[in-house]
Amino acid sequence: MRLRTSVGGVPSGRAAVQLPSQITREVVGRRRELRLLLTAVERGKAVLLVGLPGVSKTTIVRAVAAHLGGGTDSVVDVTGDEQMTAHGLVGTFDPPLVLKDGYRSEHFVPGPLARAMTAGGILYLEELNRAPSGALNVLMTALSERYLEVPRLGRVDAAAGFTVIGAANPLDDVGTARLSRGLADRFLLLPLDYQPRDEEIEIVRRRCGTTRAGFHPFAVDVARESRGHPDLRHGASVRGAIDMVDLLAGWAGDELDLETLRYLGCTAYGGKLRVRPAASRSACEIVDELIDAVLRRDYAGSFEALLEHAAAAPAGQPAHVEGEDRATIGEEGEAALAGGGDRQPEPSREPDEIPGLSRPGGGAEPGESRSVPMVERDRPSPGAGRPIDLTDHREFHMRDPDAVLREARELVLRIRSGVHAPVGHAGPVLQSEPWRPDTSGQLDVAATIDAFVATAGALERDDFRLLTRGRHVRNYVILVDHSGSMVGPKLELGATMAAALAQLSAAGRADYAVIAFDEELKHVKALGEPSDVEEVVDRILRLPEGRATDLGAALRAAAEAAEALPDATDVILISDCMPTRGLKTFASLARAAAKIPSLYICFTEERTAAIRMYHEERHLDLYEWWARQWVGDARFKRFSDFEDIDEVVDLLSAEPNPDGL
Repeated sequence: MRLRTSVGGVPSGRAAVQLPSQITREVVGRRRELRLLLTAVERGKAVLLVGLPGVSKTTIVRAVAAHLGGGTDSVVDVTGDEQMTAHGLVGTFDPPLVLKDGYRSEHFVPGPLARAMTAGGILYLEELNRAPSGALNVLMTALSERYLEVPRLGRVDAAAGFTVIGAANPLDDVGTARLSRGLADRFLLLPLDYQPRDEEIEIVRRRCGTTRAGFHPFAVDVARESRGHPDLRHGASVRGAIDMVDLLAGWAGDELDLETLRYLGCTAYGGKLRVRPAASRSACEIVDELIDAVLRRDYAGSFEALLEHAAAAPAGQPAHVEGEDRATIGEEGEAALAGGGDRQPEPSREPDEIPGLSRPGGGAEPGESRSVPMVERDRPSPGAGRPIDLTDHREFHMRDPDAVLREARELVLRIRSGVHAPVGHAGPVLQSEPWRPDTSGQLDVAATIDAFVATAGALERDDFRLLTRGRHVRNYVILVDHSGSMVGPKLELGATMAAALAQLSAAGRADYAVIAFDEELKHVKALGEPSDVEEVVDRILRLPEGRATDLGAALRAAAEAAEALPDATDVILISDCMPTRGLKTFASLARAAAKIPSLYICFTEERTAAIRMYHEERHLDLYEWWARQWVGDARFKRFSDFEDIDEVVDLLSAEPNPDGL
């Protein structure tokens, strides 16, 4: 058999996929991405689109679906959130009809997944990484075996053309989860980045028409300039440029001035920017700077020159400004596309994270010395105060906050079961409970029908059952030592570990507190205090090098924080456990540690021990030995590198044994 040859001379038994004109008319650029997605969909592959807001994820999916045709269920939209359940995806029986006639196929109300499978359409899951893993696991059989087994209904087979496309935003941390490896393995990954300048200008033209056509390049350039600003975690998408042009349409040319331009810019771009916590300016102040930068670069710093360029543009044509063909900051080497042809290969740029991947997760006497000698670097200077107070942030971070957050996002802190409470975060497991006026959830049809049969139809209120995610509370108290003995790399390592644990706690919907200590305590964040996790991370990574170590005061503060919910509070001490203030003996510190029901110690290693001792045929740091005696080996972890954090996370994720260790 003669094989046909596809693009690039690669032999193939199938004709190469060509992009239909219908799709290219609806989507600006994205030729490689569209071709990949169309190829995957035509072969029934599931695809995960990963990209920032405004990079055309939904536009691409709708264009491909429109080309493939089909009925009303050619594309079935679902938005992932904590309320999503497997029943909601698959479908349920209509309760009144079931109570009347029993379980019959005509009483089944198909959910989005069943509808897409039956119609041979696309199930499009927005915010895929916000949905509970238990709900998403129903996709595995549908994707691999292409059928579902629905209790009391039977088998639902997927018609030809069925597939799943998910979308995820890599910057969304709080409230997100990671896909299990089994489910992630069933998806192809398609990262989407911002498009070249010419394509973004064409997008604005298509969305805004001839309205203020001369301002299109300026509006796009302000958005693009924001993406490389040092005070922003991420900048504006092309949506900001579209909004800016739409707002400019409300002002006549002679009504515009620089102050009005800045006012409109704050409205159009400000809400789309994510300002770094360490930045001392607001989003609107940064927008003003971006507008000034574009004016200075392309219009000789003159607002009047911008108006002249905009007025000189023919109707429906963007104004050409000097230097518009060059790349903006951070985008060198990106080819401009004028006619919608194939984009030249770009350097690979990975997103901040790839959502969907999860990593797997004493009876001896103390040493002879009952007190700890004060090391020289812990000794305060005579008559001098502390060189830096925690409220005065250092000029630099010990480590790049973005790098810490990226690495932490690759891990999953499996939040252990907490204390059930009327308020708190929704738990991961569905439970059936009697209906109450203040309870919301889906009807547990099976349990309610069983009660109906058992009572011969005489149902009481408690016989109606709801499926709910029980509210529970789980707290983490993070103690980070920044004393003199933690100077240099140890302080950097300890602060980085604390910052990552804070991010993981927030992402897992757990409450957390951070207490920094040397000879004094500083509450970086208290339990119950609403705070942006990036701001907390920023403050941790700016901790100054302190003086003496009051370990006893830190343990007492943690015990007080855990006192309200001792069974639902884990305390993580990140320290070298070298006390030089307050409690300094093994016994006194052991008593303080014993008052914390669930204490974990992350011991920062020294290359050479402060005090060495010989124990069970190996040399130990004396303070390491102390720490092991306080909490036991099961809750102790020594670490010398940030790569060890995955083992710390696994330690915190494990359920304690019956002995409490």
